[in-house]
Amino acid sequence: MTIAKQRWGVELIGHPFDLADWREVLKRPFDPWVSQTGEQFVLRSCTFDDLQSWTEVRDSASYIVDQLNGAMQIIRHTAPVHAGCTIEFKADGTRLVLLSATGAIEGRMRACDTAVTEDDADTRNALQEWTSLSESHEVLADALVYFSRSEWFDIYKAVECVEDFVGGEAVLRSLNWINAKDFKRLKRTANAFRHRTGGKGTSSEPQLTRKEALDMLALLIPRAFAWARTKSSPV
Repeated sequence: MTIAKQRWGVELIGHPFDLADWREVLKRPFDPWVSQTGEQFVLRSCTFDDLQSWTEVRDSASYIVDQLNGAMQIIRHTAPVHAGCTIEFKADGTRLVLLSATGAIEGRMRACDTAVTEDDADTRNALQEWTSLSESHEVLADALVYFSRSEWFDIYKAVECVEDFVGGEAVLRSLNWINAKDFKRLKRTANAFRHRTGGKGTSSEPQLTRKEALDMLALLIPRAFAWARTKSSPV
């Protein structure tokens, strides 16, 4: 069976300000991109083209949204958005069906465009670079996903991803991307809390808040992408 190109989309759910940021930054020819009809924002991607069921699209979109959430939170300081129902666009380009637990809803798509600011362009350039680098460095894509989920377990896993990318904890420490004492506190705090709520570390040093830990990750991850840009391999 031949699959129609650009057949699928996934509704994005979130605060209108954050959704507007996604729409302004993620525009074609960037892939993925966001279109808008009325108050509905839809994630589109060529990645969906060869998928044959709405459940496959939903699962693929879930990872893409988490990855973009991580990047947008670091670069643009947006709050997370979420993948909603899957949308199937009909062959004539106008009809669509929203596949959800509540059943099918029909509607029409109309293009919506606005001016692009310099900040939008800078963010788009960074997202394009990170998306491209993530294709060849999957561990960096995973770091963004873990960052976007932002629980202590995820924070610890994101640090591990960056360590794996550069060749281990010792190498990451030697790069001095963040203060060595701060890095030690980041690892110890995340390790203590990832196992249980209210976890306690063995160090007498004060533990980090989750915001402080995420702020440190927001320094480590961009440096990892910058390093990926200049290195043909991580080690």
